[in-house]
Formats: sequence, C-alpha cells, structure tokens
Amino acid sequence: MKNHRTKAGPKQHARRGATLVEFALVTPVFLLFMFAAIEFAHLNTLRNTANNAAYEAARKVVVPGGTSAEAEREAARILRVVGTTRFTVDVTPDVITDDTQSVTVDIRVPYEQNALMVPWFTGAVTINSKSTLRTERYGGIAAN
Repeated sequence: MKNHRTKAGPKQHARRGATLVEFALVTPVFLLFMFAAIEFAHLNTLRNTANNAAYEAARKVVVPGGTSAEAEREAARILRVVGTTRFTVDVTPDVITDDTQSVTVDIRVPYEQNALMVPWFTGAVTINSKSTLRTERYGGIAAN
C-alpha cells in the first residue's frame, strides 16, 4: 500500500504564518461586533418590556377599584420576567378615586444596573417608558 501524503513545500509554510496573522486581526473585530449586537439586543428587550409593563400596569388600574399599588406590582412582575432588578415605577395619581379621569404609569430602568455585561457601547442610558390611559369611570351625566 502506497502512502499518498506529500510534504509541504516552502510556499505552504509561508502561508501558515499569514493565516495566523489574519486570524489575529479579524477575531477582535468579530468579537467586538458580537458583543455590541448582544448589548443592543438586550437594551432593546428591556426597552420593549418597559413599554409593555407601563401599558399593562396602567390597564390594570383603569377599571373601578384599581389602586396605584396594583399598578406598581404589575409593572414589577412584568419587568422581572426579563431579569430587571433595579427600576422605578411612578403612578399618577397616587390615589385613584371614582373621579379620576386618567392614570399615568412612568417607568425608569437604568440600563447600567441591569446590563448583561459591562455596558461598553451604551454607557449610562436610562430607559424611560410612560403610558397614560383614560379610566373607565364615567365623568358625565348618568341616565336613570
């Protein structure tokens, strides 16, 4: 049985070094793009979740009997789904009565404190989401 292996010529050895140099130059750039993509994807996920949390929290309390504490709990529940640990939820008005015409839920999420890794590309961004909904309380004349 004949061995079909051939010995590498001088051209093959010179190319081996070029491949190593190309790899060393391309890998950091590739990793930079990968980490940037991961960071911006996570930032976008937090932004969309904060928008949804503000809307759902406001929606929960526009019905008669809703309280601002319920809105804060609903927003916190939704934000924790994606691992958000530090955030601020403000509900206006603080006390929701039968005369309340609209409810506003304002959520602030500091990305730096909720990032997956050190935020190299976004810095100290704060995600702000606000949702205002009219309540289901009738403010006009009631028919008898």
